[in-house]
Amino acid sequence: MRPASSTFTGTASLGRLSHYAGLYFDPFAVESAWLRDRAELRLPPCDGIAAVILRGEIRPHPDARGSEAAPPGLTCYVNGAKAGEVRRSTPGPFELRLPLPPATGRGPLITLQLSGVALTNSLAWLGRVTGLGPLQRFRAQAKNRQLRIATVTTPEGEVIFDFAVRLAPCSAAFARKHARLGLNIAGFLTADLGVGESARCMVRAADAAGIPAALVPLKLNCKNRLGDQTYADRLQADNPHPVNVVHLDPPASPDLDHHHGKRFRADKYNIAYWAWELPEFPDAWLPHFAFFDEVWCPSEFVRTAIAAKSPVPVVTMPHAIQVAPPAGDGRARFGLPADRYLFLSVYDLNSYSERKNPRAAIEAFRQSGLGRGDATLVVKVQNPAGNEADFAALQAALRDVPGTILLTETLSRAEITLLESACDGFVSLHRSEGFGLAVAECMALGKPVISTNWSATAEFVDASNGCPVDFTLTTLAQSHGPYSKGQVWADPDVAHAASWMKRLVAERDLGPALGRAARATIAARFAPAVIGARYRQRLESIAAF
Repeated sequence: MRPASSTFTGTASLGRLSHYAGLYFDPFAVESAWLRDRAELRLPPCDGIAAVILRGEIRPHPDARGSEAAPPGLTCYVNGAKAGEVRRSTPGPFELRLPLPPATGRGPLITLQLSGVALTNSLAWLGRVTGLGPLQRFRAQAKNRQLRIATVTTPEGEVIFDFAVRLAPCSAAFARKHARLGLNIAGFLTADLGVGESARCMVRAADAAGIPAALVPLKLNCKNRLGDQTYADRLQADNPHPVNVVHLDPPASPDLDHHHGKRFRADKYNIAYWAWELPEFPDAWLPHFAFFDEVWCPSEFVRTAIAAKSPVPVVTMPHAIQVAPPAGDGRARFGLPADRYLFLSVYDLNSYSERKNPRAAIEAFRQSGLGRGDATLVVKVQNPAGNEADFAALQAALRDVPGTILLTETLSRAEITLLESACDGFVSLHRSEGFGLAVAECMALGKPVISTNWSATAEFVDASNGCPVDFTLTTLAQSHGPYSKGQVWADPDVAHAASWMKRLVAERDLGPALGRAARATIAARFAPAVIGARYRQRLESIAAF
């Protein structure tokens, strides 16, 4: 006997309701299911649907005799309120119209309750526990099997459940069509840091796709300035939509319940938006999967690392990139020379200098010899306070390299874009990236990018639209924050990067040509509408689970 129930384990602390439970298949009537005494059908959202039609059949069972001969009765409840019943002894089909209550946050719950089976169910139980021969025939529950459940449809005939389709009685097409789509985007939505921009990118994509979005600022501590007011007027504390997407680092996952309460995740489909920069996801972070039903990540590089150890689905959802060329004279604003080719390197000292590897960009510029007359390297850093040792090392690396400018001013999002637009080329000789926001933003501005040809940036920077730099994979000899000893990352070829710098300065048509191709790549692959369409497709699939 195979149960026709479909259940999920859900998140570790809360779980998710099943679509149906307590119904069983048998060979007696292959186009329908039966119930022992009670069953539940959780419908998808049915906004605008006033009633559903439950169809079934009374079919005499050849093994039913004596106390089992009369078929059972059936009472139906919708969200706990009685909605209809079947009381008949003659064979044949039956049909019940079950009114639905006004739409709420979840789909209606239909409960099916048999009547007239208490005696035979008790005899079946006694037969099982005692082994007495005369009672064994009751264990097959022939009486119960005479009442069959076939379909649940709308009055117009749109199928919601069809128990003739044994492997998938729930109609995924109906669930997708009637899905109540919406995202609760939780993140550091005003923070001047990468994970904050990650959440803002998601807002852009959801808006472009017409997906309702509630913007929930995380209450967790954030070390960076909360200075980005792009979506300040849309922030709210509650999360009304069926899906949460939480932008945070995996180790902070337990803090979500502490700061927002367990009700924040209750009865939601919870998605973590995680980034990770090395090929192996840390074992120490594995317990944090328990807080989520699914993980989204910005690149295939990240997805491969996380999926290898994940107990839940891992889906690539790249950042939505939309950068409008700013107005104003960026070179004058930042005191940059007007007549030199400007290379820009930008990074946050809170993001671990060893991975961002700014000294490679400095060394490449030194080897190029361009600083003595033709070009300037602008290095923009954030958060020197608290990272004094790394900042001092950066200053020392720049001290003897002519033609370099170090900027430490904290800039707004608009000012960062103005700085990127003011420069001629961008340099990112990182050891690894989970996506590479600054790389993609500069490409969107039509800038040629010199970038290590490994990890996530290699998914969208190539010789047709940028300046990919050769590398050698190296094993970490010591740990750097979460990047542990024994993992691997890239060591970019500084001489190769220097040759790209010289080519861009010498061949003045090369940079603009690469920049045009770069802008086209970002528009085709990462425009908000493109990424938002991926959200919509996935949310419709989730609605059919």
